[in-house]
Amino acid sequence: MAVPPGGPFEICFSFDTTGSMSSSITEVKGRVQDMIQRLQADIPGIRIAVFAHGDYCDKNSSYVTKHIDFSTNVADLSKWVKNVGSTGGGDSDECYELVLHEVQDLSWTPGSQRALVMIGDANPHEPNYPQNTLKLDWRKEADKLAAMAVRIYSVYVNRCSGATNFYNEIAKRTGGRKVDLENFSNMFDFIMAICYREHGAEFLDVYEKEVRARDASKGIHKDLDAMFGALRDDTSGPVAMDTSSSAPLTKKLPFKPSLSKKPSLTKSASITSLKKAASLTMPTKKISKPRKRLTAEERKKQKQLSKFKFENLPKLKREDVTENYFNLNMLSWTPWQLAISSKAAHEMENSEQWMDRKDDKGCKRCQLFGGKTNVAALYEVSVQRCQKAKRYVLYSKFCSGFTKSWDSRLLGGRSIRAQIDNVLSQGCNVYIRRAVLGSESKQEVSKSLKRYDYAWRKLRLQRSGPRAIVKSSVKLSVS
Repeated sequence: MAVPPGGPFEICFSFDTTGSMSSSITEVKGRVQDMIQRLQADIPGIRIAVFAHGDYCDKNSSYVTKHIDFSTNVADLSKWVKNVGSTGGGDSDECYELVLHEVQDLSWTPGSQRALVMIGDANPHEPNYPQNTLKLDWRKEADKLAAMAVRIYSVYVNRCSGATNFYNEIAKRTGGRKVDLENFSNMFDFIMAICYREHGAEFLDVYEKEVRARDASKGIHKDLDAMFGALRDDTSGPVAMDTSSSAPLTKKLPFKPSLSKKPSLTKSASITSLKKAASLTMPTKKISKPRKRLTAEERKKQKQLSKFKFENLPKLKREDVTENYFNLNMLSWTPWQLAISSKAAHEMENSEQWMDRKDDKGCKRCQLFGGKTNVAALYEVSVQRCQKAKRYVLYSKFCSGFTKSWDSRLLGGRSIRAQIDNVLSQGCNVYIRRAVLGSESKQEVSKSLKRYDYAWRKLRLQRSGPRAIVKSSVKLSVS
């Protein structure tokens, strides 16, 4: 994997896990693998470290600080984040000064581009705090990080504890940015945007367009709107810092954003009339400007940015995406309905509503959604291993409406029937839900769906059949 010309990018995320702040890292747990994989695809050579901390009083009950050092191993990072617990915290202030101190001892690579994202909602302790036995001063610790060329992005949550000065100062002292967060559901986008901002202003612009397009139907959340404004405040990109053998090299942007000239607000009638008169007396030949040849460097930069186009973004595995982060979650989805069971029809409760599948395993529901299926809708199919276990979404299909047998219309393909037989033979059940399409056009919904990889579908130019999945020793999909 090629390393960026400005040196490898290293970023550390610090989460306050005390009290309600524990939700900050909980929000990331469900998407940490997708987040890391996408960052690795978009930012070659990125290394990630994660800190979690409580307060000094948590020493004997949970932990004061814990961390995983810089790594590129997706499995190790994901496992660590998913397993880290919460802490209690004591008084209103927390040990942010200790985190600023300990972050300095991470295995920073000489010549790397460095950033720390500190997420919190309170003030740090001052040097005279009794349990601050090292007499740490957060100002001095921030200055030390600045000397190491570590830029701090402070994420101030809820803004209700009077700690604005702390979050402003640590960002200002290190050349970073302060952003405010009120809704934890936006945590993922905050983290991604900060990483792209460090990688280059153009990359942040592209991600902002992606987020605004994703939220176009309901409008972008005020947290995200303000965050993008704060991050793009300085369009010159990351601040250049002095380097040495142990300091990172200056990061250069891929290219300068093109500047478009604003048209005149006035229109000259005389010029227009002259043009019309000239066209009547003297035929003019339209001269096309020769297309500018791109240099090898410009073509390389253009290719680098092309992967940020919506159609080129890496697809997310649908079975790993939680409902809160599903792009089409704003549609009016029905509850999941048990559609096919591994049991025989006579074994089912309300057996008159079920019928055995012809020449196949298990039984199917006689009707879906009360038989009201003659409407345009998007359907999703999921598999559940046992009651109360997680459902894995594996297939989707558009239907303009139907009145005949629902299973032949939704699940009629030979490949899909084989997948269903496979999961039923392992004792799994198949569930279906739908979203009736009203004002949302099929074209818009279809575009959003292209962001996801459904395991029971083939992918054009990538694979000719289904994608194999094994969860808890159960083969949910076979290739």
